[in-house]
Amino acid sequence: MTIGVMAEPEAGSDIEPSEKAGAQTPRQAAAEIFSSRLSELIAESMVSTEDGSTRSLTLYALAQHLELAYPDVPVSQSGLYRLIHGDAIPRLDLIIALARVFDVPPEYFVTGENKR
Repeated sequence: MTIGVMAEPEAGSDIEPSEKAGAQTPRQAAAEIFSSRLSELIAESMVSTEDGSTRSLTLYALAQHLELAYPDVPVSQSGLYRLIHGDAIPRLDLIIALARVFDVPPEYFVTGENKR
């Protein structure tokens, strides 16, 4: 069962509250916070290659690492792409796995506070 709260439309307004510019559902707000946090961590991360050089972390490399380190957590490159672009919200087990990989508290991905 889903429970929603609807605000009364303003007098004389034919636009629903969710259609007004800037209105976000809690799900959209959570996806946006998670997306920005994960994007920031990926952009800051570097990985070592076999030849000793370093390069930026890719979604493919992150998905591979998560699959090896946390085989019980379902994740894919396309799933990470959807998370980065705010098209999905993650499961709790993925939040915990990502927090461990990036050495941040799980709360980092779900709160507006920028504490690491």
